[in-house]
Amino acid sequence: MKALLSMTVVLLFLLQGCVFNPFREDAATIASLDKKPVHLEDTPVETGESRAMIAYRDFLDHDRESDERPQAMRRLADLGLEADGAPPGNTANGIEDSIRLYRDVLALYPDREDNDAVLYQLARAYEHSNQPETSLATLKQLIFLFPRSRYILEAHFRSGEIEFIEKHYGQASLSYRQVVAAGDSSPFLRQSLYKLGWCDFKQGLYPEGIDSFMALLDRVLQDAASGEQQLKGLSRADLELVNDTLRVISLSFSYEAGPEALANYFSKHGPRLYEDIVYERLGSLYLEKQRYSDAAQAFQLFVENNPEHKLAPWFQMRVIETYHKGNFPTLVLAGKQQFVERYNTKADYWKKYDPEDSREIIEYLKVSLTELSRHYHALAQRSHKSEDYQQAVHWYRSYLDSFADSHEAPGVNFLLAETLFESGNTQLARREYENTAYNHGNHEKAADAGYAAVLAYIKQEKNLQGGARQQWHQASIENALRFSSHFPQHPHALAVRTRASENLLAGGEHERAARVARDITDHPAATADQKRIAWTVQAHAWFELQQYRQAELGYQQVLAGLPTESDKKNNIIEKLAASIYKQGEAAQQAGDGQAAVQHFQRVGQLTPAASIAATAEYDAAATLMSLQQWLAAARQLQHFRDNYPDDTRQPEVTRRLASAWLAADKPQQAAAEFERIGREGADPKLRREALWQAAELYAAASQPQQSISSYQFYIKQFPHPFEDAIEAGYRISELYSAGRQAQAREKWLSFVIDADRKAGKERTERTRYLAANATFTLSETVYRKYSSARLTLPLDKSLAVKKRLMEKCLAMYEQAAAYKVADVTTAATYRSADVYLQMGASLMESQRPVELSGEALEQYNFLLEDQAWPFEEQAIALHKTNLEHIRSGTWNSWVEKSLQQLSSLVPAHYAKLERSTPYVETLY
Repeated sequence: MKALLSMTVVLLFLLQGCVFNPFREDAATIASLDKKPVHLEDTPVETGESRAMIAYRDFLDHDRESDERPQAMRRLADLGLEADGAPPGNTANGIEDSIRLYRDVLALYPDREDNDAVLYQLARAYEHSNQPETSLATLKQLIFLFPRSRYILEAHFRSGEIEFIEKHYGQASLSYRQVVAAGDSSPFLRQSLYKLGWCDFKQGLYPEGIDSFMALLDRVLQDAASGEQQLKGLSRADLELVNDTLRVISLSFSYEAGPEALANYFSKHGPRLYEDIVYERLGSLYLEKQRYSDAAQAFQLFVENNPEHKLAPWFQMRVIETYHKGNFPTLVLAGKQQFVERYNTKADYWKKYDPEDSREIIEYLKVSLTELSRHYHALAQRSHKSEDYQQAVHWYRSYLDSFADSHEAPGVNFLLAETLFESGNTQLARREYENTAYNHGNHEKAADAGYAAVLAYIKQEKNLQGGARQQWHQASIENALRFSSHFPQHPHALAVRTRASENLLAGGEHERAARVARDITDHPAATADQKRIAWTVQAHAWFELQQYRQAELGYQQVLAGLPTESDKKNNIIEKLAASIYKQGEAAQQAGDGQAAVQHFQRVGQLTPAASIAATAEYDAAATLMSLQQWLAAARQLQHFRDNYPDDTRQPEVTRRLASAWLAADKPQQAAAEFERIGREGADPKLRREALWQAAELYAAASQPQQSISSYQFYIKQFPHPFEDAIEAGYRISELYSAGRQAQAREKWLSFVIDADRKAGKERTERTRYLAANATFTLSETVYRKYSSARLTLPLDKSLAVKKRLMEKCLAMYEQAAAYKVADVTTAATYRSADVYLQMGASLMESQRPVELSGEALEQYNFLLEDQAWPFEEQAIALHKTNLEHIRSGTWNSWVEKSLQQLSSLVPAHYAKLERSTPYVETLY
């Protein structure tokens, strides 16, 4: 008995089995669930099974009444079941023997408390003998009879397995639910959740199945890692289980409302650490079926519900890739926009994650921003729509906000500037061009961006007005200089610098303009046009800075570079002339008149066509006159007259020329100029004076005819005032007198007399004097005729002639004396007395008749004396009258002559007086 008990203990030890595990590495997959039967297996009994079975049979054969008999029967059946067909010492019907033994135990000992174990083993035996329905019935019996058995959960599980294989999914789900209801205390929980999910799936109860599958994943995937990282730590069996579970979950959601159902599930049941995997598998399932929109929606919903999940950017990238595979370019574009909006480097996402650990995302962000900006840029270039340009600008700026220090940033910045420029926003374009050129170091677009900034400045300036335009213009100049200095090798650098020098000049920055322009003229690569412009700028600048010598040299350089037919040539000639002229002015102000003259003369020599050339020559003449170099001044003035006949200063030139000739003691030349003034001048007064002076100068130069001509023209042009006209006429008469042209002289004497008579209120003392002298002079002509007339035979005839001449002569002298001009009156009185005296003398000297002689002749002579004496008496009376003028203070040659005549005629009274003539005035 003791030996039997020890054997029993040994057998109990040997019969301890392992827990059933259908998910070991060689377990079936989801795909094979409908094909392979589920077997109930325990761990094999250790070696010595055959000896144990022999021992149990021997015990049963010899002890039929022992209380341990039912236990031995069960143990023997267990050993037979574990041998399963060909164990050492077992028969071919070992399983059937085990079934018989289990059934016998149940039949012979129905009330045993451990019969639940017998039923459990019996169910296993039926399963091993390929009797699933009998095995299921046995398990149901166990569940019914022993609801609290330690085998209850396994019984439910094994029932479910058999029913699942038989495709009794509804019954199987009830069994699995019993296991699941026990919670994590059941070793069959995972397997039951898995099969329960499949049961619901097979019945189309997708939400219920999803719940089970999710519950399974909750227990298998407990690592906090994201995405596929969770799966890498799983065993092969668990990995297969999870993959199959994920696939059936994806299928379930695809049969429901798709991605939205998945999102709603997590919203309702709470988030999971493995959500990303579920979303990814659902999206991948759709991709396999080429349902691109659904796939993209799955990925997108994960992003929207988990925007700050570490893998959210990857899902957004999958959205874009999915649309790309599905050939949805518009959606690809929208996806990229969402990606960069959510995960640009300034997004909240990067507050949780280090970009250095996500280089692929960062690179994808770069690529997306680049593609978006260039897409909209190209679109805008085609459509020319403002909104398309704005989009391009937005994405370019987004790129720069995220990757300002990247290698591609300069190129992106350049494209941003280009977009702004093309859209018409030249002000912002200018700023971005400058930023590209000068704030990104040395790169291939720097120089082009710098030049583009120059063009943007120019274009924008045209849109501005007033002060804003002026400020912009100044900034434009500074930018141009910056460009040309920073990028001297750029093909447009010199052109830009040239234009900047012009703008500096126009803005009044003359010194700076000259410096900038000098860089161009000194540059070996500058073109001929650029150098010409630069020389022009320098010349203008120097001119404004009053550096006229340098300006002259600059303008000469400009002229040397200008084509012969250039329309700019005249202007440069003008400026060259002005620079030389200004040197003359400076010399003049410094008191160096001679140097001033040389500069003024150089203007005409070097730039004869310049408008200022005439002024320069005129000023040269004026300066020479101020230096009292009269002949040189006259020659200069004559040169001016010859070269600039239409100049408005010609009258002044004539006046100055007249003055110069006059000062140089050249009366004839001076007279010619005064005559020109008199004939051509505009000022009547000046003309009168000039004609008069011309006449006088001609006379002084022994050119009486020219003098007469000038006086005559004077009288014709200026008959008033009478005094001057009469004076002119009188002088003409004198000139004719000097030329012994008596007839002409008498004509002009008559003119003087007649003009005075007609002068009326304009008559003056001078006109009376001239008229008196003219009258006296004309009387002298008659007087000379009268004096030359001789009394000859026949006396009556010659005496009649003489008498007529006498009467005429006396009448004219009376007219002359009537002017009451002292000198003329005394002369006329003297002549009148002389006329009387001559008549007496002529009678005494007259020819005697030849027939008279002796006393007759003597009587004749006495008669003549009687006739002659009254004339002498009249003469004495007139001479005495002349002497009366002494009392009024008049003493002249005529009075003196009368005194002399009286001293001869009345010597007793006047001879002594005549000898004291210097004191005569004291006698009265």
